[in-house]
Amino acid sequence: MPLVRKMGKDLWEVRIHLENRIARILFTVDEGVMVLLHGFIKKSQDTPQDELGLALARLKQTRS
Repeated sequence: MPLVRKMGKDLWEVRIHLENRIARILFTVDEGVMVLLHGFIKKSQDTPQDELGLALARLKQTRS
């Protein structure tokens, strides 16, 4: 799996390997600036919908 992958329109995920766990940062790029929307420790194979929903809500706020 790549280090960064597209999660949706204007939404990306970067994978971070910590000592005993895996973290994710959901972000967007706005006018050449990386805007970090949400970060969490991953506990399951799939990205939890509540974590994704929070990032999408914050993305919407940045666009308004």
